[in-house]
Amino acid sequence: MGKFGSRSIANRPKPFQKPYTPPKCWKGPFRLFDLPPELRDHILRILILDEDVTHKDIVHLFLTCQSVYAEAASIFYQEVYLDNMQLRGMADPFLTGALTRVAPRQYVRTLTIKFSMKDQIYLFGESYGTALQEMADEGKLQHLQLEIGNRFPSYEFWGWEEEFFAYDDIRVSDFSKGIKTVIKAPRFITRPPFQNFLKFLEESRIPKIVLYIEANDHSKFWCLFHRAHPSGKECEGDWKGTARVLKIQCSSLVKALKGAEPVDGGKGGMFTTY
Repeated sequence: MGKFGSRSIANRPKPFQKPYTPPKCWKGPFRLFDLPPELRDHILRILILDEDVTHKDIVHLFLTCQSVYAEAASIFYQEVYLDNMQLRGMADPFLTGALTRVAPRQYVRTLTIKFSMKDQIYLFGESYGTALQEMADEGKLQHLQLEIGNRFPSYEFWGWEEEFFAYDDIRVSDFSKGIKTVIKAPRFITRPPFQNFLKFLEESRIPKIVLYIEANDHSKFWCLFHRAHPSGKECEGDWKGTARVLKIQCSSLVKALKGAEPVDGGKGGMFTTY
């Protein structure tokens, strides 16, 4: 008798095994929207953000159907940068027209606009203001970043004779003390285009708005509203450092300059140009 009884385990018959049959596979069309949203999002991100994807591929994807377009556009237009510096006072086509289901700006979450103060500041009291509010109320806009891209005002460009863009004594609010005070600033800040811009910043329903100016070339009055230089030296419109832009304290800007008026009542007179 063996160690394990009358018959060795090695000689026992093997149990019956049913032959393997591959599972039946679905041979019909693949339905993307049968997948959960997170998987669809992952697939679309691979398709859209792949470095080898072409504009033609994106267009073909957008033209699949409205449902695919809505989900793909939310990824493709999630962050948009608009350089308006060369538009010469014209509105950017991206921000014009009705906010329909196929309008790209409906899907933007983060929008950056770089613009010229003279040429486009007025748009924030007109078409831009309306379009951006719609993007927040009816679309997905959560973060608006505004970059003022040139010196304002630049007497080298405008010439000395234009008093409208020259510095003068301007009466503004001292928000820390709750009184009126006088600063040197461009007359432009007292005019409707700039005042409407301040109104837009104050009344906007966009969750987050950030305003920047160019660090190494900006008007001196902006220095009241950006951070102090680490060295303790006054900026005077030319930041000494590596920063490309400086963040402006929007709430302080609005409180101080809203309702600003020339000391002489806008009748002209002596003024100083920086």
